[in-house]
Amino acid sequence: MFPPSSRYALEAINPDGFLALRPEGGTEAAPADFVCEYANPASETLLEENLTGRRMLVRRPELVEAVEAWGQVLATGAPGTRMLSLGRGLGARRILARSARVEDGLLAVWLSDVTDTERFVSETAAFEERMLSFMECMPDPFLALDRQCRFFYVNRAAERLLGKRRQLLAGRNLWQEYAEEPGSVLRVQVQRALATGAPVDFEERYNFLHLEGTAVPTESGVLVYLRDVTAHHRTSDAARRASALFNAVLQGATDAIYTKDVQGRYTRINAAGARLMGKPAEAVIGRTDAELWSPEAARSTIAHDREVLAFRQTFTYEETESGPSKRVWLSTKGVLRDEAGAVFGLFGISRDITDLKLLEEALRQNEARVLEALSAASLTLWDLRLPERRLRWERGAAAHFALKALGPEESLDAFLERVHPEDQPSVAEALARCATSPGELSLVYRVRAPDGTERRHALRARASADSQGGHRVLGILENLTDLAPALHTAPGPHPLRNAARPHRVEPEEEPEGEQVEVGLIGSVAAGER
Repeated sequence: MFPPSSRYALEAINPDGFLALRPEGGTEAAPADFVCEYANPASETLLEENLTGRRMLVRRPELVEAVEAWGQVLATGAPGTRMLSLGRGLGARRILARSARVEDGLLAVWLSDVTDTERFVSETAAFEERMLSFMECMPDPFLALDRQCRFFYVNRAAERLLGKRRQLLAGRNLWQEYAEEPGSVLRVQVQRALATGAPVDFEERYNFLHLEGTAVPTESGVLVYLRDVTAHHRTSDAARRASALFNAVLQGATDAIYTKDVQGRYTRINAAGARLMGKPAEAVIGRTDAELWSPEAARSTIAHDREVLAFRQTFTYEETESGPSKRVWLSTKGVLRDEAGAVFGLFGISRDITDLKLLEEALRQNEARVLEALSAASLTLWDLRLPERRLRWERGAAAHFALKALGPEESLDAFLERVHPEDQPSVAEALARCATSPGELSLVYRVRAPDGTERRHALRARASADSQGGHRVLGILENLTDLAPALHTAPGPHPLRNAARPHRVEPEEEPEGEQVEVGLIGSVAAGER
């Protein structure tokens, strides 16, 4: 790739992908394709190497819809955002593509891998559901009102305070259900919060109760927290708790929460954020990342802040701290707006996921070691799901069947086709019984290799019900081919029978003294044992 020109110097070090594309063919609003004039290293990691000078659709036919949308961006000049799906199966990735028209008729495209972010969004939705459950269990009344002071949520404590179920309150105006007493300030304080856009603390008397409240304005209305301090309202502790209600939520968070102005200066940071940065809050407020960190450490954070302010949207990034500590952060950032909608800064919520990343890597290494140990012992894992009849194999399982390769998953029928014809009925019957009779399973049987030779296997597993209503048979498959002579010819009890009880198959009319046992190779009469 040719060295990037000075106009792309910053994008060359951008941790996210960046493409400079020139339309080719078609019309201005509907170009036939785009030719890549510049691709930074991150974009070539996401797509492929040596993109410069190549047509996008030739290299990536799945971008045909994106090319159409990018033509509209060039024609209208309005920035565009589109989600791309690249690859299939386990290697599939979700890419967020943000495009904008730039000078010289070029299209600038920024690419962000949001595969892990979408998973994080799902986890965030689950967190919001837990927060709703928390509000239901709050002992204090909580009201959510729209800008016309109509109810759209009340918790159980608020139902008790107002004496009505939420179904009867939904959509009703607060002042129709709240009997204001002489000296009541609730209406004035709620209207003040809506007018100023700032939280308001107040004291209220209602139905012989002394309440301390907080009205917090939001984009859609106002949230009202009420606390019954009838017995303690004259004490200083109650006053401090009420005035610090909102701040306690911020300072009690374990994630770093902070705000910055449009110049990147920190305007607020909670205790967790200051602690994770290793600096007192006073040393952070009023300073930029460039002043707090080295240029290399601050580069990606500054680039992300600029992107948030440029697109006026909320994004989630995985940011890696350079230096000896190598901390990894999952950061969600968005813009702050005033009442007129003008952006005056940005907010950020960052979680230290370094330990999670180290745990993921340790789990991958442990899994590799276990699989290597199993392979060395001529063992592999057996994982059968019923009633789907699907077998999942680990790496190395192909050697048990003298195969060059074996897919990660196959049908049970495909497996049974490799079992020796004389052993197929007993093996199939024993495995089918696992769907209705959970318990221990022990099987010894033969399989045929592609070259016609026979191989001997021993399966020791346990059948149990899973959480989806089906059954799973999990265990160990051992290759006995290179071990002792055929087990069914050895005197004494079968070695696997002492480890686990096999399923027994009783023929309808079988001569006395004979019994067929699944767990031996073929059918063995009692007199032959």
